Amino acid sequence: MTTQNHSDMLLGLDPVEADRPIVSAPVVDETMLATFYTTHVDKLFRFLAGKAGRDDGGEILGQVVEEFFAWWPEHPEHPKPVATLYRIARCRLNDYLRRHGRGETLEAQDLAEAAANGSHHDDLADVVRRVDLAAALQDLTERERQALGLRYVADLPVKDCAEVMEVGIDNMKKILKTALSKLRRSPRMESYQIVSTAKEAHR
Repeated sequence: MTTQNHSDMLLGLDPVEADRPIVSAPVVDETMLATFYTTHVDKLFRFLAGKAGRDDGGEILGQVVEEFFAWWPEHPEHPKPVATLYRIARCRLNDYLRRHGRGETLEAQDLAEAAANGSHHDDLADVVRRVDLAAALQDLTERERQALGLRYVADLPVKDCAEVMEVGIDNMKKILKTALSKLRRSPRMESYQIVSTAKEAHR
């Protein structure tokens, strides 16, 4: 007769289960937090400062980082921490804008700076060249402007944009494609075309 380990019986473990190695849950430690901060802080600050100014943007950044760093160690298995970071940032930025009687609306200058400084110069070059881009953006819904802001100004991958806006990836691609198509077809920009918009929206 085989004697079963009494500790296994007390824990209610099946003998087979008791022999399986215990897999520890992931842990977000100080090194991970520091690396994450270094990787994302500059881009996040530009995103916030572009709407709130450098001083207020820096203050909002501090609030966002503090809130995120309290959240992440409690949810170490979350698959998309970057998207959560920007979701928190949007909430804090919206709070700030509401207090100042403003809304989170994409502006022509936002796209112009994204084209000049970001990784989407070729995709936006034909658009930002036009001085009437601000008027063309008025043809978009607020949701479409938010999508363009996350994709091009915040420079987030499509999958993270989808997570921030709480939509599926396919829906996110559709929103981006529709927004870019509206700009391309705008009568105020009829002599210009956005290069490779469909391809970029599906990256």
